[in-house]
Amino acid sequence: MIDPATQAEVLRLHFSEKKSCRAIAQELRLHRRTVAVLIQRRSVITERSDPTKRPSVLMPFFDRIEELLKKDPGRSAVNILQNLRLAGYLGGLTILKDHLRTCRPESEPKAFLSLEFLPGQAAQVDWGEFGDVFGIGRKIHCFVTVLCWSRLLYLEFTFSANFESFIRCHEHALAFFQGVTAEVWYDNLATAVAERQGRLTRFNPRFFVYTGHHNFKPIACNVASGWEKGRVEDGVKYIRENFWPGRSFIDLDDLNAQARVWQNTFANKRTHETTRKIPELQWEQERPNLQGLREPFDTDEVRTLPVSPQWRISFDGNHYTVPWTLAGRMVTLRANETEVSVWYGAQRIASHKRSWLRNEVVKNPQHEEGLRERKAGAHPDSEIAAIRSIGPNAVRYLDLIPAQTRSIRSELNHLLVLITVYGARTVEETMGQALSSGVVGSVHLERWLSQKDQPVKKPAPLNLADPRLNLPPVTPDLRSYDRLLMEEEKEEEKDNPEDNPGEGS
Repeated sequence: MIDPATQAEVLRLHFSEKKSCRAIAQELRLHRRTVAVLIQRRSVITERSDPTKRPSVLMPFFDRIEELLKKDPGRSAVNILQNLRLAGYLGGLTILKDHLRTCRPESEPKAFLSLEFLPGQAAQVDWGEFGDVFGIGRKIHCFVTVLCWSRLLYLEFTFSANFESFIRCHEHALAFFQGVTAEVWYDNLATAVAERQGRLTRFNPRFFVYTGHHNFKPIACNVASGWEKGRVEDGVKYIRENFWPGRSFIDLDDLNAQARVWQNTFANKRTHETTRKIPELQWEQERPNLQGLREPFDTDEVRTLPVSPQWRISFDGNHYTVPWTLAGRMVTLRANETEVSVWYGAQRIASHKRSWLRNEVVKNPQHEEGLRERKAGAHPDSEIAAIRSIGPNAVRYLDLIPAQTRSIRSELNHLLVLITVYGARTVEETMGQALSSGVVGSVHLERWLSQKDQPVKKPAPLNLADPRLNLPPVTPDLRSYDRLLMEEEKEEEKDNPEDNPGEGS
């Protein structure tokens, strides 16, 4: 519809200035037919008159739609369209949706109580997912924690949402908050909640170990009750809308560096939309109400894994090499977000930078040193020569092995493992200790070698000046024995009166 000002100008130009329809159309950039209609009407209108509505192609199916909604008010528009197609409806989905807005029963609005928290009472935790940002087959997860009273926010991006990453992010968040709240609220995360039946919740036992370490109470929100942890839900939404758009990242470290700058310079310094206060200033008042921090919790991923014949171990979709002499052995792997280390007993035998790619082989060229000499065609006594070369104790030790009952091959392989793990010099010295004790066997060597790494702690000397040890001697009271003896003699006299010479005279 032409706006009223333009309509009035058309009428003025024609009736006052006597201009033609063509001239008015060119001046006001209108179609000549539009100008002619306005001149013919000779009035300005402000509202469009309702044209006569055409009969809708959906009208014959109104009763059918009403019947379907009575059976299931939540039935989707697409589902209703499929039913109408079977009845001969030829129209589209848009007109059906417009009609459903007018006839679908409206659900009653829910009323919610606003949750109020005291300073230091609670924090809320959640994960947000941001997809495979770097195109490496791993999704980016965002760990978000919000203090319920001050609304101070902590966020951290990770490649994994497993239990160890979950706890590791907790540790970083607690260090950032400089304390622990009395409660921490969670959604039904598998890393925290093991089982849920109605209002009955069973938490992950491993998670209880962590909550007990920091002395806070975990609380699981009800299923499909996002408003119960609205503070952290709003935090995830706030990150998606205010931090994420328009950014580019080189790698995960760059992503977290940008997130930390945004968190500390904007998110926690803004005036919060709900409280109308600045979270950082509110946190300064809340901090004295937080529980103190204990020593850091061990968040490493620990696995006991076999070493393959290719002297590799498989972990988190990748392979990491270890010294070739440990092929077929069981080793312990410890991993954090940046490093993967491999241990044999208490000895660290390998260390690699953790790879977050998929199907990668992370190698250390030193791990295959000496392997090529043992390939087919090599000297058959190469293992023996390698062990003999470490010293005279090893030479004498090897001379005694054939007389033992254990497999010579197994013994030699175990000795090579011990040399790799503890070093040739230490093993040679321990061989001398074994020989002087009259014992031969790599099992005994390993026990002695492990004991060297774990020296026995001697108890503190006993302080004889301790007053609790100075007990005064107690002199027994012999009168009680005399009294018992006298009572026994009287009983005997009563039982044997004839033995008493003075009786009856």
